[in-house]
Amino acid sequence: MSKNPILYDIKIGTGIAIIFVVIGHLASRGQEGIDLYVNLKSLIYKFHMPLFLFFSGYISGYTYKKIKTFQQYIFFIRKKFLRLFPAYLLLSIMFFLGKYILGSTTSLLNGLVNVFISPSSGNSGFLWYIYVLFLYNLILPLIIFTTKNYFSIFFLLTIILSFFSFTNFLNLNFFFWYLPFFMVGCFVSEHRERYTFILKKTGPSSLILFIIWGVSEYLKIVDIPKIVVGFLSIGSLHYGCLFLIKRNKLFEFLGDSSFYIYLFNTMFTGGISILLIKYFGKQSFYSMFYFLVPILVIMGLYLPIILQKYIISKVPILKNWIR
Repeated sequence: MSKNPILYDIKIGTGIAIIFVVIGHLASRGQEGIDLYVNLKSLIYKFHMPLFLFFSGYISGYTYKKIKTFQQYIFFIRKKFLRLFPAYLLLSIMFFLGKYILGSTTSLLNGLVNVFISPSSGNSGFLWYIYVLFLYNLILPLIIFTTKNYFSIFFLLTIILSFFSFTNFLNLNFFFWYLPFFMVGCFVSEHRERYTFILKKTGPSSLILFIIWGVSEYLKIVDIPKIVVGFLSIGSLHYGCLFLIKRNKLFEFLGDSSFYIYLFNTMFTGGISILLIKYFGKQSFYSMFYFLVPILVIMGLYLPIILQKYIISKVPILKNWIR
């Protein structure tokens, strides 16, 4: 059986996206004294997750095999559940218990309930992506069917829904807001040749516009809606991955390791930051923050990989739960 060709551009794009994720997790958006970083973080948060969800949708659509029976659907969901939820549950409970022991969390009951019905309201809110990705996989056959047959109607509907305020129950707020990006990823993976042709023509102008937007937004000259920036980032950064970078071992490696980086980067960067603040003081930490940024980013990227390679992969129960 022939395998699908390796999508190096998607690996590179995912690698770049996960770097933005790590940078965005380094410090609180409201922290005083690090305005340059706070502005950069606000910038990153306008496009890094739309970009991530687009690549997730692209991979889901590219690897999807048509489901013809209910038994095949159950097997598909079981596979996705075992891929995503054990790691999600383990990390969610671990983060909750850690903060609960330190006394900086909600009640035990509310904390555990949030793990299952409202991750973004809990103590490991960043894990909402895994939760929502599983929900997308639950309806992936429907998404694939509609994108193949009624893409324009479905896309317009998802755009409209993204402007409504939904409850954080089951993370429906994130589910509907990011659905257009995931869906577009599924769609273009089905039309890769045509999409690549269009991207080659429009990508350079998109990249220029993205750079102009980034500089203008950072300087507080403009405030473009997140949904517009999200789609602009897809066209510009994917163009760069596909036609300018083409191959890059570092970005490809980070892309392959993005799941572990996403799970554990906050644990390492947050833990290191807490230790530094404890021993040197909050004021000293933030006065040295810009010198620490490269170190924290490297730690956030590579310590999760080391953890997976030398500990998780060697311990059977962890290997089965986090894969």
